[in-house]
Amino acid sequence: MQHQARLIVSYDGSEKSYVLWNGTESYYKKLRAAYTDIVNDKESEYLYFGFFTLCSATLEYSLNTVLTDYCVNKFGHENYKSYAEGYVNISFAKKLLMSPHIISDGVFQFNENNSSYKNLLELIALRNKILHNKEFLKEIEFPSIADNLDKEKIEFVLIKEPDPIDKLNKDVCLKFGKSLGDFKKFIMDPAFEN
Repeated sequence: MQHQARLIVSYDGSEKSYVLWNGTESYYKKLRAAYTDIVNDKESEYLYFGFFTLCSATLEYSLNTVLTDYCVNKFGHENYKSYAEGYVNISFAKKLLMSPHIISDGVFQFNENNSSYKNLLELIALRNKILHNKEFLKEIEFPSIADNLDKEKIEFVLIKEPDPIDKLNKDVCLKFGKSLGDFKKFIMDPAFEN
């Protein structure tokens, strides 16, 4: 079972005491419930988006929690904050890549060919496209109007790329959910066993 908090207490009351909460299990619990709804084909227009967003929030919160806990353990409650802030402010994809190396003091690293790792990178990239989507002008092929002045109508085809949110479906969500489960099992849980 994952620990819920790290306590730093003053036994004689002469110094301040501290707690670092680990609320990630609440996220994983909701993730498991949504995963079950997807497996059971519960129909909902927003289920895939809700699950996907919860996956990305859970992953980032988990990474931040593991890194902060590591910093408290490694540098002490007096000196941890600068290190923790530096680590949690690394870009999401780099934070994922670097976390096992950081929290194991260089002993472990991700196998970048591992399918779960690749899936989590895909989750992060798609998250960025969906949650930070932007539209700009795109160049198109359009027939010359000058060459078609004698025609009543000019025929042309515009092909629109699918919106990133439309990539979310049952298979994609289940793939992300399984990969996040692997992350929890092989990275998150062992980090708190030490």
